[in-house]
Amino acid sequence: MGRITILTGFALLGFALGFIAYLVAPTIVKFLMSILPSIFISQVVAGAFLAGLAGAIIMDITIILWSYLSK
Repeated sequence: MGRITILTGFALLGFALGFIAYLVAPTIVKFLMSILPSIFISQVVAGAFLAGLAGAIIMDITIILWSYLSK
């Protein structure tokens, strides 16, 4: 794969992740605040946790697939 293809793929993946997170985040943040209020002291912290977790999972899956497919 070329450099442009890989960068475009990461950009599209990041866009999709951000788009979906914007639509879904308020509902999930309210859920996190209801079940674990002592850990997530505010909705901002719960949202940041959610964004970080989603980004880490998506990037891990992407790197694993990329390394598997490039063999």
